[in-house]
Amino acid sequence: MSRTTTRAAALTGLTATTVATGLLLAPAAFAAPSAPVVAPSAVAAGEDFTVSGEGCLPESDPLNPTAVELFIEDGTESGYWDYVEPAADGSWSATLSFLEGTTPKDYVIETACLDYLNEAPRFVYPNTSVTLKGAPASTPPTPTETPTTEAPKSTPAGEIRGTQANTKGVASPDGGSATGDSAAPGRKVVKVLTGFKPGEVVTVTLHSTPQTMGTFTADRNGTVTVSFTVPAGTPTGDHTLVYEGSMGTYFQESFSVTAAAATSNASSSSLAYTGADVALPLGLGVGALALGGGLVFAARRRSAEGSQA
Repeated sequence: MSRTTTRAAALTGLTATTVATGLLLAPAAFAAPSAPVVAPSAVAAGEDFTVSGEGCLPESDPLNPTAVELFIEDGTESGYWDYVEPAADGSWSATLSFLEGTTPKDYVIETACLDYLNEAPRFVYPNTSVTLKGAPASTPPTPTETPTTEAPKSTPAGEIRGTQANTKGVASPDGGSATGDSAAPGRKVVKVLTGFKPGEVVTVTLHSTPQTMGTFTADRNGTVTVSFTVPAGTPTGDHTLVYEGSMGTYFQESFSVTAAAATSNASSSSLAYTGADVALPLGLGVGALALGGGLVFAARRRSAEGSQA
């Protein structure tokens, strides 16, 4: 599915668990309106279609925003979630499309009206569906033509797309526990990024020579904390960090690998040698003390001899 549709920023506190349970257990106090309308009902991969409905009235409280949530089990590991804000009259519309390579078949679309402060949705819309058509059959070559086959091109994970491909709203502020945009080989790097989808699994790749630094999961607010050690032998200079989310979020930023700081061990020769300066006055002091004691003893002896005479 297309990963670039609008997501309500105030709904970043929702998690996949809330979605999964909420779509099955809606409060009985709310009655769902008619099923959303899908147009067109059958599409090819990459072709846009809309899902629209009504009845999801927004809250007047700005701290409790309202959104319509859509879920499609599209064959990927986590399925596809999307959020769209309803208009003042409760109507809403979301534009979606299937990614190339998605299996052609009928897909069920689950939809719910929910708000930020409630654990479960207000109500769940009746399910609707959309049909993904298969690719048209190719025209067989004429006998005079020689069919050619081209090896499929694989896109490596973490490929650099350019900063123009960065998903809107994703940021990498160097604050809090973040360590910054440079480090030497063997040093630990901590990056804290915001703007990912709740629960999205983010793969981090260090370029120029692609090296996967690990996978990290965004929290319920869409914040992901990345921690890795710059591999030994990584050349110094400018590099690129690529963050690729499992739900389509993409972000890249510059990263500088610096030279390892030189270490120096202080030797005894670098320390100030004060032994000679201390020993000389100490020896002189001891000698003076002994001389003074001898003089006192000699004086007392002469005094004693005089008295005996």
